[in-house]
Amino acid sequence: MPPLHAVLCFAVVGRHMSIKLAAEELNVTAGAVSQQVAKLEEILGLSLFARTSRGMELTEAGKTYLRAVSPALRHIEQATQRITQQQQAQIVTVSCTPGFAMQWLLPRLPQFQAVHPDIDVRINTTNKLVDLLVDEVDFAVRHGLGAYAGFQVERLIDDRLYPVCSPALLPACSAVLSPTDPAADMGAITLLHDEHRDDWRIWLRATGIDLDPATGPVFVASNGAIDAAVAGLGVALARKSLVQDELASGKLVIAFPAAAQVPIAYHLVYDSTVLLHQHCQRFRQWLLAQAEPGVLSPS
Repeated sequence: MPPLHAVLCFAVVGRHMSIKLAAEELNVTAGAVSQQVAKLEEILGLSLFARTSRGMELTEAGKTYLRAVSPALRHIEQATQRITQQQQAQIVTVSCTPGFAMQWLLPRLPQFQAVHPDIDVRINTTNKLVDLLVDEVDFAVRHGLGAYAGFQVERLIDDRLYPVCSPALLPACSAVLSPTDPAADMGAITLLHDEHRDDWRIWLRATGIDLDPATGPVFVASNGAIDAAVAGLGVALARKSLVQDELASGKLVIAFPAAAQVPIAYHLVYDSTVLLHQHCQRFRQWLLAQAEPGVLSPS
């Protein structure tokens, strides 16, 4: 490992393309910065900067090295702030999809706030994969296989998938999804997919029902298929834990009683440093408790 201070000096010079500006940011002399950069070049055996009549330019090796070390330095900065900030406000930032927020998290959140009114929970809804350290996110709820290298991962929701539809479509859905009715019109219903299109293939294989899993529209937003099912546009696969309110209100009904387990689940993902703060510990414990089987939404 090269000296961290030398790497830091190189990165700051590379960002400013100026020894003078780097020295001002680091609060050291320009000579000290030059020495650190020269030391790093000696250790690497490479020239990181080319000195030209126009000033400084990164060599190809310098450009490659700067791209590699800059994210690592940002991660160190974020982790250091998280650990050393003594008077940090009790804020928990959670990143999740809009669908998960609306269908699962928000209906339960008033329970947490009633017990912990001093903790401010901020929800960042996005379908993009955020960088927890760089984007200052404490917890992320991710829908996948659970392989998130470098982070703590805990399985949150993995209940089975059921076909759901509007009550208006129930007769047609029940007829098509019944394997005992060979006369059923296989084109009478539309299969609604989220971005994990394999869910229908797994469910149909598990139930022995002869439908083409490749047909039907795909919704990128996690709750798009559910909204379309409520609107009577077709039948979607859903976890009961995420459509409790729709089932209770009658907006959705179970189209067929068979369910299928899929490998994709919702996971709680976080960097271990967040648990240095008690308010983050409390939120994690509450969230995991809410996800236990049998815990229903208060609404």
